[in-house]
Amino acid sequence: MATGTPPKNKGQKKCPNCGEPTVPKFRPFCSTRCSQLDLSKWFNEDFRVPVVETDDFNEDDFPDEDYEN
Repeated sequence: MATGTPPKNKGQKKCPNCGEPTVPKFRPFCSTRCSQLDLSKWFNEDFRVPVVETDDFNEDDFPDEDYEN
C-alpha cells in the first residue's frame, strides 16, 4: 500500500495559461478567457506544429505535367 502524501490540488490539473485549477466546462483551461487566449496564439502562429517534408515517391514514376498531346 502506498504511503505517500496525497496531491495538494486533489487531482485537479492546472490551466496551461494562468495556472488556476481547471473547470470541466472549459477543460483544459479555467475559463473562456484562457481558452480564447490560447486560440489566438494558434491563429497568430505563436504555436506551430513542426513539419518534416520528405519525398516518398520516385519522380520517374510520374509523367511530366508540361506534357502536351
